[in-house]
Amino acid sequence: MTNKPLSVLCVIDHLGPGGAQRQMTALACALKEHGHSVEIFLYFPDQRFFRPIVDRSKITVHEATKGKGFSLSVFWALVNTIRRRKYDVVVSYLGSPNVYTELCALVTRSSKFIVSERSSFRADRSRVGALVRRWLHALADHVVTNSHEQAQWLRGKSWLVHKVTCIYNGLDLESFDPTWSELARDGEDVRLLGIGRIGPEKNLLHLIEAMCLLEEEGRRLPFVSWVGRQDASENGLAYRAKVDDLLARRPKVASHWKWLGERDDVVELLAQHHALIHPSFYEGLPNVVCEAMAAGRPALVSRVCDHPVLILDGQRGFLFNPDSPPEIARAIDRFAALSTSERLSLGRNARAYAAANLSIRTMVGAYGALFSRLLDDSPCNGNV
Repeated sequence: MTNKPLSVLCVIDHLGPGGAQRQMTALACALKEHGHSVEIFLYFPDQRFFRPIVDRSKITVHEATKGKGFSLSVFWALVNTIRRRKYDVVVSYLGSPNVYTELCALVTRSSKFIVSERSSFRADRSRVGALVRRWLHALADHVVTNSHEQAQWLRGKSWLVHKVTCIYNGLDLESFDPTWSELARDGEDVRLLGIGRIGPEKNLLHLIEAMCLLEEEGRRLPFVSWVGRQDASENGLAYRAKVDDLLARRPKVASHWKWLGERDDVVELLAQHHALIHPSFYEGLPNVVCEAMAAGRPALVSRVCDHPVLILDGQRGFLFNPDSPPEIARAIDRFAALSTSERLSLGRNARAYAAANLSIRTMVGAYGALFSRLLDDSPCNGNV
């Protein structure tokens, strides 16, 4: 981390509930604690889930208002904010904020511009739109991802090969106090916690189908609690209808499934469950997996993106093919069959990995090293 205090603007769409918003809040507050001058620019001010945390850190928030589609008023508000405040570094998270930030680089070069992709190329819905967004990265000084897979994929673009860095998400590890006793009760029904928006990409259908297979085989069913908001899109609502229909047709499985809705007590919920279940089809670096590891909880996760790096099958949890309900069922069954000492070993391994790789200190240090390189105009080799 550079010792020189810097002025930093963090650009995000809003401070509502979401993984990118959580990480932007954490980054802004941590940079402020390290003595830097930090401000935030956003354009959906009504979404305020993380705003109290930002306000407690006394971080100035610049607000614009955006309607549908691209907004010239948001663009010019961001340009004028950057020109007026003369930041050393501007950091943006997510697709649309990245676009506004990169276009600002066309009209003002008073700052170093860093944009960050927080998901996977597997999530691209429009090939043309994705190509345009990646071409715009040529205007940024650097691109940050939160997964090695995404970083490696972006480096395959000739115009990005030398300016991509992976920086993992950071957690306040002191907020997670591992409760090992909860993992050490032999013969108890397994309690799994799922966290994520209720939509197709989170793969709830295959998880429930896996539970149906366990029922058909006469295996002991886990109790699954699912935390997360409903995807309100037409596609998301249609998917929820399919999930509800399957549960209605399998009453025993339904009796082992509980919807918890949106919650702000994830730390407490992790302490009440034996492991995380996360069957998503793609991810950047999911906060929920990182949080489970920080809480000393093993994770049963899909074998996609950076999950194999985080979990290491059999060491900190178990991996499975998200397209295969039988594999998901086997992973659940493997965990249920573990002895007390084996569960404790997985949980302790998970916590140790989080402490070594997923702390706020590590994340902020990586950003600080990147800031220094960019401001010193030294070559960036893409490794932090």
